[in-house]
Amino acid sequence: MGMYLLKFSSCLLVFWLVYMFLLERQKMHQFKRFYLLGSIIVSLIIPLSTITYYIEPVITDFEALPMYIPIEPSFNNVSVEETSLFSLEAILWLIYGFGVLLLSIRFAYNLIKLYQKISRSEKIAKHSLIYVLLKESRIPHSFFKYIFLNKLKFEKNDIPKEVILHEETHAKQLHSLDIVLLELLQIIFWFHPLIYILKHHIRLNHEFLADQAVLEYGADSKDYQNILLQFSSSTQEYQLSSAINYSSSRLNGLFSKNSFGQIKKRFTVMKTQTSKTRIWLSTLLLLPIIAILFYSFSEKEYVERKPAETSEISLIQNKIKNKGATETMMQEYNNWIIKFNTIHQIDHAKYERIVAIYNMMTEEQRNTVESYPVIPDMNLSKVKSKAPTQAQFESWKDKNKFAIWLDGRHVSNSELNNYKISDIAHFVGSKVHKNARSTKFPQPFQYSLYTKEGFKKFYQETTVKKYKASTKTYTDAIKNYLKGSQTNNSELRILKAQADKIYNLFTEEELKKHSILPPPPVPAEKKVSPNKAMGKKTKGGPRVGDTQQDTYNPTFLEYIMEMEKKGASFYLDDVKITAQKAKSIAKTNKGKRTEMLTQKDTNGKYVVKLSSPKLIDSQEKASKKQVDEYNRLAKKYNDAPKNKMVIKFEEQKRIEYLYGLMSDEQKKNAQPYPNFPPKPQIVEIKPPTPPKPKYRAREIKEVEPPAPPKVIQVKEIPNPELVEIPPPPPAPESTLDFVTRMAKTDAKFFSEGKTISSDKAVKLLKNNPKLNVKAQKTDTKQPLVYISKKPILIGIKGKSPLIYVNKKMPKKGRISLTKEEFKKLKITLSEGKVVSFKLKIPSVKTDLISGNSISGTSIKNLEKFEKGMITLFDIKDNNNSKLPPVIIELKK
Repeated sequence: MGMYLLKFSSCLLVFWLVYMFLLERQKMHQFKRFYLLGSIIVSLIIPLSTITYYIEPVITDFEALPMYIPIEPSFNNVSVEETSLFSLEAILWLIYGFGVLLLSIRFAYNLIKLYQKISRSEKIAKHSLIYVLLKESRIPHSFFKYIFLNKLKFEKNDIPKEVILHEETHAKQLHSLDIVLLELLQIIFWFHPLIYILKHHIRLNHEFLADQAVLEYGADSKDYQNILLQFSSSTQEYQLSSAINYSSSRLNGLFSKNSFGQIKKRFTVMKTQTSKTRIWLSTLLLLPIIAILFYSFSEKEYVERKPAETSEISLIQNKIKNKGATETMMQEYNNWIIKFNTIHQIDHAKYERIVAIYNMMTEEQRNTVESYPVIPDMNLSKVKSKAPTQAQFESWKDKNKFAIWLDGRHVSNSELNNYKISDIAHFVGSKVHKNARSTKFPQPFQYSLYTKEGFKKFYQETTVKKYKASTKTYTDAIKNYLKGSQTNNSELRILKAQADKIYNLFTEEELKKHSILPPPPVPAEKKVSPNKAMGKKTKGGPRVGDTQQDTYNPTFLEYIMEMEKKGASFYLDDVKITAQKAKSIAKTNKGKRTEMLTQKDTNGKYVVKLSSPKLIDSQEKASKKQVDEYNRLAKKYNDAPKNKMVIKFEEQKRIEYLYGLMSDEQKKNAQPYPNFPPKPQIVEIKPPTPPKPKYRAREIKEVEPPAPPKVIQVKEIPNPELVEIPPPPPAPESTLDFVTRMAKTDAKFFSEGKTISSDKAVKLLKNNPKLNVKAQKTDTKQPLVYISKKPILIGIKGKSPLIYVNKKMPKKGRISLTKEEFKKLKITLSEGKVVSFKLKIPSVKTDLISGNSISGTSIKNLEKFEKGMITLFDIKDNNNSKLPPVIIELKK
């Protein structure tokens, strides 16, 4: 709130200064009226606006390893001080509330006085205005369409017509609307001096407008000025009304040296002439002012830019509506999240599947699950080689100081005598602290060197090898799928997403250089049809030619009866029918064609959709419009030169579909089917023979190549998958070394949210090496480095407190409750307290709840939900940490 008020005040101050020095004495009063009102509105909006900066994904090489510094969190028991009931914040809010209440009462009181004045006085209607004749002696003033005049002077015609015209102008131009809005704004910002100042300028500008209207009507300027002087002697004040003597009766001490200062200003403005050119220039001046204020005081958000798609096929496929993840995928994802929150370990192969499943989810599905931990992608193929200097190369021969790896294998320092400096294409290394050294490698520095061949193998070709392995797995899965029933392609969708992610990392040059083809599309699933999927069942067991998975082969009627037992809903040509009607169709439609499709709705219930033979027959013949579309597309490709034919994936699929709809007679009279070249064949890519021995590993992450074996922990698991891993990377540099290096790159440093100098940052790390450090890349190429006492956890979460639902601890993230128990839902923790969480009921909008108990909205939504799974996620405690989700099974 404090930062918002500061930004709001700064914007308002700039607008006011522009008005004071450039606009106030100019004769363009309508423009000034909207400028002053608009400046308040714009000043309120700018601090709430956000500018999004898209930053490129960080390409991590070994030198960038410290950008993600693994820090072991330490947990200390901290005594919590009891806050006083009368804290400074509470006192300030109390004072603010009292001011709002006081001004609200004054505003209501003034409205009531105006209402009583109008209702108790004689009124005369004149066109769209109403004259209110007062018995007491009052200066003429107006409020909306009401003009208040002294009855005796009005009847004797003692009120100058210029004064009446002045007040009529106030009423017709709705100046009272501005005043009411300003009064309401003043109630909210009663403590803000600029609101009072701008309110004065707006009301004074109203007088400028009324004066201009009187003079344009034909009044003599000198006579009118004399009238103003006569009325200016009155000290009567009107809070909500526009009065002719306003300028001399309010804020005179602040805006003029004597009581007639503002009247003189009105006289000056009457004589001023402003050209149209000046008006246009003043208007144009606002654009750069607003732009500068918007850029300076709006919030800034940094978003990592996603890699651009590099293939036309990928672009086409992205246009296809996302079908979302299947129920099995969602279950796999939730199980992985629960396991991760328990053991805090990541198997990289499983992690890639989880990322692919999350990317396939719809927005509604993502709202029901906890986000996976983000591990930075490390594209080693983009790392640029860094050759050593002669001095560095010679220093590495010291065996007491350096441990050396060459192309992934440890070598003695003397072996470098067999190489020239030109043989080393790339190197990385770091200092090893005493607690990280081993008996085998006691040296304080460890370096990995790469020859040209080694750099090519461990860096430049890593992504290519990974893509070949991924496409091999995917194409093998397609072959197995095509040999089977082809009813569930969800596994292929996951493998395809993983391959696409790697494919999109390649540049156009890399695609051409390595002859890389995009992964083939996912084969479609076959629809369930009584004639094809079910056929006719022979008595006595399976039919001749049935495979093992085809052993269960019910008839049409048996299938309908089985789905009826499972509570399925039945539809005929998209019209809901009873199960009895569906069984009747199965009995009477023997020998006729009936298409059938079985699906699950959002509540997990089966839906069986039938299509009548009549509808199928009508669909098997193309319409005239479809034939015309086919002829147009076919003619386009038939007329195209064979050697320059550009085939669009969507159009080819459309031609195939339309041609399949056409009858034999329609095909005879239509354009011949285009002679498309054969589709690209799937290339089997055999991975090269691994040159290195294989290690058994459980937790394998894509890290930058080699370093000492001490850094990587290898865990034995039963029947592990053999995976080739590069030698371990060197130990990361210390936080002090990292901050010192970042200071040389002109980085911007923050400590506990406040900007500090690079010298101050280095000093903080020298005094306390245990401080946590994190760096972030920005559009300005100036890294942002954050230093904090609080732990910074990268990819691995700290120990979470135990969650209890209605004083019961969920087992493996699940618990069963009745509807009545759920209505009394209360979430508690073993340590701390829950401050907010999100609740998701299927087919109902996610409910964001403050506190630890269920809201009235969710109780109302629960009335329509009888049985199923409800998810509690994004649970946060008073330390603002994220807790694992809980799945509640609603039972009867």
